Amino acid sequence: GGGGGGGDARAVDVSWLDIRVGVITAAEAHPESDKLYIETIDLGEPAGPRQILSGLAQHLPIDAVRGARVVVLCNLGSKKLGGVESQGMVLCAKGEGGLCFVTPPDGSAPGARVRFEGFAGEPEQNPKKLAKKKAWETCMPDLATDAEGVACYKGVAFATAEGKCTAAVRGAPIS
Repeated sequence: GGGGGGGDARAVDVSWLDIRVGVITAAEAHPESDKLYIETIDLGEPAGPRQILSGLAQHLPIDAVRGARVVVLCNLGSKKLGGVESQGMVLCAKGEGGLCFVTPPDGSAPGARVRFEGFAGEPEQNPKKLAKKKAWETCMPDLATDAEGVACYKGVAFATAEGKCTAAVRGAPIS
């Protein structure tokens, strides 16, 4: 196998992350954790919706989660949280104003990729390589909402063809 043609030389930046628009079609409390919700999220994928767990139960009522339009990190690989498989991460802004979802612009379809001007590469589809390069850990400190609530990486907006992704909590880190 292999023969990636020097792809390893690419610097880790936000383009390594596969961030997509999703809709939470269902949510339920985790049976063994008072912090976690088990969410069913439509990401426009042929295989159907993904199951993703989020530590939101102490921040948002479940009715605010069901039906929410969200932005999801899709290429982390699966991991178990409290014995239940999670296939991604919902991105939220958390600051003094509380915790809220990063929300895609109106009209963005499930599965639409969130892009960052000036960071053109395609996402790394091998979760093991993403983990080895610590891509999420490298990018996360540079993710935050600005004074207007626009979600940014190093000051560059999270964007789809329809516009910018935003959050109600301003000037706050995103994770």
